[in-house]
Amino acid sequence: MSSRPAARLAGWPPALGATVAFLAGGMLVGVASVALYLLWWGLLLAAAASLAVVWALPPRWWTLPPYAVGWWIPFLVAWQGRREGDYAVENSPYGYALLLLAIAVLAAAMTIATLKAPVRRSAPRGAR
Repeated sequence: MSSRPAARLAGWPPALGATVAFLAGGMLVGVASVALYLLWWGLLLAAAASLAVVWALPPRWWTLPPYAVGWWIPFLVAWQGRREGDYAVENSPYGYALLLLAIAVLAAAMTIATLKAPVRRSAPRGAR
């Protein structure tokens, strides 16, 4: 009797927990990318790590888009600047490369999630 509610809720909370975990993971990689982009090896490391995670994650809607959104949060905070006129992302080739990396992370995550996400069947399990 107690196994039925657990079986019914077994698929939903892990997907929600995974979404939060991938959002947090994307934020960590985004903070590291913004922090290291001014060094040539830091920019290469940020690009390799960011795109490798997008390539390695399973193509699901609760994995790739939360990772990309999490990656963009620190990038957008750094892009906004401060009241004094300072910017964390400077107007240089490194800054534009970071902008291109941010666009590539978002575009790749959304494209892979859209093209490879599993489609649910409308027929019941026993009707195959």
